[in-house]
Amino acid sequence: MKRGFTLIELLVVVLIIGILSAVALPQYTKAVTKARFAEAFANLKTIAQADAVCQLATGHACAIEDLDVQVGVSSPGRYPETEYFWYAASDAADGSPYAQYKKEDVCLCVRESGIVFSTGSGCASADPSMNYGALLNIPEDETCSCC
Repeated sequence: MKRGFTLIELLVVVLIIGILSAVALPQYTKAVTKARFAEAFANLKTIAQADAVCQLATGHACAIEDLDVQVGVSSPGRYPETEYFWYAASDAADGSPYAQYKKEDVCLCVRESGIVFSTGSGCASADPSMNYGALLNIPEDETCSCC
């Protein structure tokens, strides 16, 4: 006599897998977003340091092309970009280096106190879908602007 699984047993297993995936997917999304922003933090700190050196040398705000760093892919007349961010130096927006998240309306800016963010400035196509302040553990600053 062959023994197999009953329909009820298979449905219970599928239900358990569905519940586990429903719990795990939001956490996975947060971890992926946090990793993307960690890359942007590193690039932005590099740009900010090079920008400070350029400003000391020239005495004025510097364009990203004037900096002695290479971040992402650069095209003539456009800001350098990685897969998820655009970057600019002190000659753009509010006078400090910044990174703009391509996926949602989130902007990271360099301040003397560190990196801050702002949301909802109308730069990107989608409004933020999560609480970036809690996710990234950085302060929000309404004066930070990518536009």
